[in-house]
Amino acid sequence: MAAAPSPRPRRSPPGAIVLVAASLLTAPALTACSGVFGGGEEARPCPPVRIDRAASTLTQFRADGGRDLTDVTLEAELVGYQGACEYDDDGRAVEVEVTLGFTAALGPGARSRDQTFQYFVAVPRYFPSPVGKKVFDARLVFPEGTDRIRYVGEELRLRLPLDLGESGAAYPVYLGFQLSAEELEYNRAQRPGRP
Repeated sequence: MAAAPSPRPRRSPPGAIVLVAASLLTAPALTACSGVFGGGEEARPCPPVRIDRAASTLTQFRADGGRDLTDVTLEAELVGYQGACEYDDDGRAVEVEVTLGFTAALGPGARSRDQTFQYFVAVPRYFPSPVGKKVFDARLVFPEGTDRIRYVGEELRLRLPLDLGESGAAYPVYLGFQLSAEELEYNRAQRPGRP
Protein backbone atom coordinates (compact mmCIF):
# COMPACT_ATOMS: atom_id res chain seq x y z
CA MET A 1 0.00 0.00 0.00
CA ALA A 2 1.54 3.28 -1.09
CA ALA A 3 1.65 6.03 1.50
CA ALA A 4 0.61 9.58 0.73
CA PRO A 5 3.56 11.98 0.77
CA SER A 6 3.75 14.20 3.82
CA PRO A 7 4.09 17.98 3.38
CA ARG A 8 7.65 19.24 2.96
CA PRO A 9 8.86 20.53 6.34
CA ARG A 10 9.85 24.19 6.66
CA ARG A 11 13.56 24.99 6.71
CA SER A 12 15.04 24.87 10.19
CA PRO A 13 17.24 27.66 11.50
CA PRO A 14 20.99 27.10 10.93
CA GLY A 15 22.52 24.64 13.35
CA ALA A 16 19.19 23.08 14.30
CA ILE A 17 18.00 19.53 13.99
CA VAL A 18 14.35 18.63 13.92
CA LEU A 19 13.37 15.13 15.01
CA VAL A 20 9.77 14.12 14.45
CA ALA A 21 8.20 10.78 15.35
CA ALA A 22 5.94 9.82 12.47
CA SER A 23 3.59 6.95 11.80
CA LEU A 24 5.04 4.12 9.74
CA LEU A 25 1.98 4.25 7.49
CA THR A 26 2.22 7.93 6.60
CA ALA A 27 5.89 8.37 5.77
CA PRO A 28 6.97 8.56 2.13
CA ALA A 29 9.72 6.32 0.84
CA LEU A 30 12.89 8.32 0.27
CA THR A 31 15.48 6.95 -2.14
CA ALA A 32 17.49 9.90 -3.37
CA CYS A 33 20.69 9.14 -1.45
CA SER A 34 23.36 6.51 -1.45
CA GLY A 35 25.56 5.28 1.36
CA VAL A 36 24.30 3.43 4.37
CA PHE A 37 20.72 3.20 3.05
CA GLY A 38 21.52 2.43 -0.59
CA GLY A 39 20.58 4.43 -3.67
CA GLY A 40 21.38 5.11 -7.30
CA GLU A 41 24.71 5.69 -8.98
CA GLU A 42 24.27 9.47 -9.14
CA ALA A 43 22.83 9.80 -5.64
CA ARG A 44 24.42 11.94 -2.92
CA PRO A 45 25.58 10.13 0.23
CA CYS A 46 23.32 9.76 3.24
CA PRO A 47 24.56 10.66 6.71
CA PRO A 48 26.21 7.56 8.18
CA VAL A 49 24.11 5.95 10.91
CA ARG A 50 25.89 4.17 13.76
CA ILE A 51 24.71 2.22 16.78
CA ASP A 52 26.64 3.37 19.86
CA ARG A 53 28.26 0.16 21.16
CA ALA A 54 28.26 1.26 24.78
CA ALA A 55 24.54 2.07 24.55
CA SER A 56 23.38 -0.82 22.32
CA THR A 57 22.09 -2.93 25.22
CA LEU A 58 20.00 -2.20 28.29
CA THR A 59 19.64 -4.11 31.55
CA GLN A 60 17.16 -2.72 34.05
CA PHE A 61 16.99 -3.88 37.68
CA ARG A 62 14.31 -3.58 40.33
CA ALA A 63 14.64 -0.25 42.08
CA ASP A 64 14.43 -1.87 45.52
CA GLY A 65 16.51 -4.94 44.73
CA GLY A 66 20.09 -5.99 44.31
CA ARG A 67 22.04 -6.41 41.11
CA ASP A 68 22.00 -10.14 40.48
CA LEU A 69 20.11 -12.01 37.75
CA THR A 70 16.97 -12.44 39.87
CA ASP A 71 16.65 -8.63 40.12
CA VAL A 72 16.61 -8.01 36.34
CA THR A 73 13.29 -6.56 35.18
CA LEU A 74 14.12 -5.99 31.49
CA GLU A 75 16.92 -6.80 29.07
CA ALA A 76 16.84 -5.17 25.64
CA GLU A 77 19.11 -4.79 22.64
CA LEU A 78 19.11 -2.37 19.72
CA VAL A 79 19.52 -4.86 16.88
CA GLY A 80 19.35 -2.65 13.82
CA TYR A 81 17.65 0.06 11.84
CA GLN A 82 16.24 0.81 8.40
CA GLY A 83 15.99 4.12 6.69
CA ALA A 84 16.43 6.42 3.75
CA CYS A 85 17.40 10.01 3.05
CA GLU A 86 16.58 12.78 0.61
CA TYR A 87 18.19 16.15 -0.10
CA ASP A 88 16.18 19.34 -0.57
CA ASP A 89 16.07 20.64 -4.13
CA ASP A 90 18.58 23.37 -3.25
CA GLY A 91 20.91 20.93 -1.44
CA ARG A 92 20.82 22.99 1.76
CA ALA A 93 19.29 20.23 3.92
CA VAL A 94 19.02 16.47 4.01
CA GLU A 95 16.06 14.68 5.57
CA VAL A 96 16.80 11.28 7.09
CA GLU A 97 14.13 8.76 8.00
CA VAL A 98 15.14 5.94 10.32
CA THR A 99 13.26 3.19 12.16
CA LEU A 100 14.96 1.32 15.01
CA GLY A 101 14.48 -2.37 15.81
CA PHE A 102 14.82 -3.86 19.29
CA THR A 103 14.59 -7.23 20.99
CA ALA A 104 13.50 -7.38 24.63
CA ALA A 105 13.21 -10.00 27.35
CA LEU A 106 11.22 -9.75 30.56
CA GLY A 107 13.47 -10.47 33.54
CA PRO A 108 12.69 -12.60 36.60
CA GLY A 109 12.53 -9.48 38.79
CA ALA A 110 9.73 -7.87 36.75
CA ARG A 111 6.54 -7.20 38.67
CA SER A 112 4.62 -6.11 35.59
CA ARG A 113 4.35 -7.21 31.97
CA ASP A 114 4.30 -3.51 31.07
CA GLN A 115 7.85 -2.12 30.76
CA THR A 116 9.39 1.13 29.51
CA PHE A 117 12.75 2.36 28.29
CA GLN A 118 14.23 5.35 26.49
CA TYR A 119 16.39 5.58 23.39
CA PHE A 120 18.17 8.44 21.67
CA VAL A 121 19.06 9.79 18.25
CA ALA A 122 22.06 12.13 18.29
CA VAL A 123 24.05 14.17 15.78
CA PRO A 124 27.37 15.06 17.49
CA ARG A 125 28.06 17.78 14.93
CA TYR A 126 25.42 19.91 16.71
CA PHE A 127 26.81 19.42 20.24
CA PRO A 128 26.86 21.10 22.72
CA SER A 129 23.49 22.46 21.64
CA PRO A 130 20.63 20.41 23.12
CA VAL A 131 19.09 20.15 19.64
CA GLY A 132 21.88 17.67 18.80
CA LYS A 133 20.22 14.86 20.78
CA LYS A 134 16.62 13.81 21.22
CA VAL A 135 15.36 11.13 23.62
CA PHE A 136 12.25 9.05 22.96
CA ASP A 137 10.11 6.89 25.26
CA ALA A 138 9.14 3.32 24.40
CA ARG A 139 6.53 1.18 26.11
CA LEU A 140 6.51 -2.61 25.82
CA VAL A 141 3.64 -4.85 26.84
CA PHE A 142 4.61 -8.52 27.00
CA PRO A 143 1.64 -10.77 26.14
CA GLU A 144 0.79 -13.50 28.66
CA GLY A 145 2.99 -16.54 28.13
CA THR A 146 5.64 -14.56 26.20
CA ASP A 147 8.76 -13.23 27.87
CA ARG A 148 10.63 -12.26 24.67
CA ILE A 149 9.44 -9.86 22.00
CA ARG A 150 10.66 -7.80 19.05
CA TYR A 151 9.81 -4.10 19.03
CA VAL A 152 9.95 -1.73 16.08
CA GLY A 153 10.09 1.91 17.10
CA GLU A 154 8.27 4.75 15.39
CA GLU A 155 9.76 6.13 12.22
CA LEU A 156 11.88 9.17 13.09
CA ARG A 157 12.54 12.01 10.67
CA LEU A 158 15.66 14.14 11.05
CA ARG A 159 16.13 17.33 9.06
CA LEU A 160 19.78 18.35 8.93
CA PRO A 161 20.61 21.83 7.57
CA LEU A 162 23.75 21.87 5.40
CA ASP A 163 26.14 24.58 4.26
CA LEU A 164 26.20 25.16 0.51
CA GLY A 165 27.94 22.23 -1.21
CA GLU A 166 28.19 20.24 2.02
CA SER A 167 27.41 16.52 2.05
CA GLY A 168 25.19 14.67 4.51
CA ALA A 169 28.13 12.29 4.98
CA ALA A 170 29.67 14.95 7.28
CA TYR A 171 26.80 14.49 9.80
CA PRO A 172 26.98 11.03 11.42
CA VAL A 173 23.85 10.00 13.31
CA TYR A 174 24.19 7.87 16.48
CA LEU A 175 21.51 5.60 17.95
CA GLY A 176 21.34 3.93 21.36
CA PHE A 177 19.53 3.44 24.64
CA GLN A 178 19.35 6.43 26.97
CA LEU A 179 21.22 4.92 29.93
CA SER A 180 21.71 6.10 33.48
CA ALA A 181 25.32 6.33 34.69
CA GLU A 182 24.77 3.05 36.56
CA GLU A 183 23.38 1.28 33.47
CA LEU A 184 26.28 2.52 31.34
CA GLU A 185 28.77 1.28 33.94
CA TYR A 186 27.02 -2.10 33.99
CA ASN A 187 27.35 -2.35 30.18
CA ARG A 188 31.04 -1.51 30.33
CA ALA A 189 31.63 -4.11 33.06
CA GLN A 190 30.06 -6.78 30.82
CA ARG A 191 32.60 -6.02 28.06
CA PRO A 192 36.00 -5.55 29.69
CA GLY A 193 38.56 -3.94 27.40
CA ARG A 194 35.92 -2.81 24.87
CA PRO A 195 34.57 0.75 24.51
